[in-house]
Amino acid sequence: MYTTGFSRILTPVLAVCLVSLFVIAAPLFHAGARSAHSNTTSNAALPAISTSCPAPGTARAASLPSLTLGTHPTIVYIVNEGLPTPTFGTLKRYDVVTGAKVEIVKMASTAISEAQVSATGQWLLFVAHVPGQVKLQLIRMDGKFLQTLYCGNPSQAQWSTNQQLVLFSDPNSGHIYLLHMTTGVLQVELSFSRGFTIHPRTWLDNTRAYVTLQLPDQPPESVAILDTSKGPNQNVQNLQVAFDASTSTPFCWDFDSSPDATRLFVSQCTIGFLSSAARGPGVITVRPPTGFSYSYLYVNQAQAFTAVRAVTNNTLLFTVGNTAVNTSQNGLWRVGTDGSNPAHLAPSGEFNRFSQFPWSNVSRDSSKYVLQIARPTSAGPTYTLEYGSLSGGSPFVFASITNVQLATVGWTTM
Repeated sequence: MYTTGFSRILTPVLAVCLVSLFVIAAPLFHAGARSAHSNTTSNAALPAISTSCPAPGTARAASLPSLTLGTHPTIVYIVNEGLPTPTFGTLKRYDVVTGAKVEIVKMASTAISEAQVSATGQWLLFVAHVPGQVKLQLIRMDGKFLQTLYCGNPSQAQWSTNQQLVLFSDPNSGHIYLLHMTTGVLQVELSFSRGFTIHPRTWLDNTRAYVTLQLPDQPPESVAILDTSKGPNQNVQNLQVAFDASTSTPFCWDFDSSPDATRLFVSQCTIGFLSSAARGPGVITVRPPTGFSYSYLYVNQAQAFTAVRAVTNNTLLFTVGNTAVNTSQNGLWRVGTDGSNPAHLAPSGEFNRFSQFPWSNVSRDSSKYVLQIARPTSAGPTYTLEYGSLSGGSPFVFASITNVQLATVGWTTM
């Protein structure tokens, strides 16, 4: 059964061409859901490591020798210099305890995007944009074992928490791909037509993932579930819709699932009728992971809720982004998953743009958060990274620079 907005997407797409194919895979986070687990890859019979591109349309198996991590909470972030013509792309670590900064890898004539920390905290998956090529690459947290898994135009890559699967789109080919990390097998999960796009967003569990569906020149209007256990080349008509925003707040909503994969949280705000200004009321609802029935979790009449992340089974973080009135309450907030004890943590900032897993925004012990901020200035955009305590208090700025792009990647321990 499809909601009105999703049906509106399917009708013109299927009329143009026979769209089919599509799937995903997923993670585990506690007993088989989204949480990280400590499986490591044996060092025996590891695949060959290479930074060269595999043959077109193919991929390479990942080599994942394990790394013993330390105990210091550590933030990983991206530094891109010289954009729009990149001079250097760097992945760096910041040790919250000592304040030390370490370059994991620095690559000339490269822009880095979509970097994410593995569930174990040992590895980084990222997309490297180099002249004439876009590579899906992997590197260990200590800067060793740089390797290229795929070349083409990989986009929106999402790595499952069991480290077995990577889901990504390739607009050049018009496919959503699923890469089996241990074997290098690459399969088409879905094909999409020109204009109509499907975006992998986050894994729900080890067999299912959330994707958003989007029409040309429109914001994402629907969240659907792909079940990789159904095999490759799935039909878009078989996708299960979990949330449809097309009839309510298409320009102002976000979602995330609980770490134990039992609940789907959706945030919504209001857009002014005669303007694009975001305002209250802001609403967070909770529903089953497959959507449909819901209940109100938290409502504020004066705040525009612009994004939400489930960082523990009991805690949500959300951002407030009023653009017309009452901007004093903007920034990062915390609230319980039962709607209790809302607290204002920081006056500004954005979540990680590449991954929604808890360790993308919150430390492994769930005590600290990290945010990214971009502000226009007369000299160019200034990028700032800061972290703070989920218990409250002023955030601490650990990186800030003008005309050099900074972006958060996630948390590990070193």
